[in-house]
Amino acid sequence: MPETPLPAYVDARKAFSQNASVSGFLELKKLERTAACLADDSGRLQAELHFSTDSGGRRRIGGHLSAVVQLTCQRCLEPVAVDLDEDFDLLLVPDETAAGNLDKEYDPWICADHRIVLAELLDEQILLGMPIVSYHRQGPCAEAERLESGSDEAQESDVEKRANSPFAVLAELQKTDLKE
Repeated sequence: MPETPLPAYVDARKAFSQNASVSGFLELKKLERTAACLADDSGRLQAELHFSTDSGGRRRIGGHLSAVVQLTCQRCLEPVAVDLDEDFDLLLVPDETAAGNLDKEYDPWICADHRIVLAELLDEQILLGMPIVSYHRQGPCAEAERLESGSDEAQESDVEKRANSPFAVLAELQKTDLKE
């Protein structure tokens, strides 16, 4: 993707009549809602947007975004880098009523005037693409989590050790005495 910044907005009338495409980057700190969720709002997202009209006369915004965002690990509360790579396909509608009348298979984007603010659109799409829970998949906190929960192998070996223990018989006798 090109190393050019995305425009602040796109005129819907021109974009759809010309089947326009726009691509570039946007600083993460310009995405208000997304920046509030991040551990660090430095960095940028790359996006590609395509404006077209389908055979039913509906105005569609298709696109792709990618970014590496710094979220807070839910295990150790340190920053964790998360790769986001999302495709989206939206239908442009004028209001909530029109959005409510769409089939469930379509995602609406409400635009009352002719100005599509790209930061708002991408802010929404990146939030939808974020994981519900973020955590380190490798490293010290991931290792600590594995040890705390016990891997399947560790749990199986504990069961085997208890079964082979000479005190396992005593434990069983003690359980039967307590039941009586």
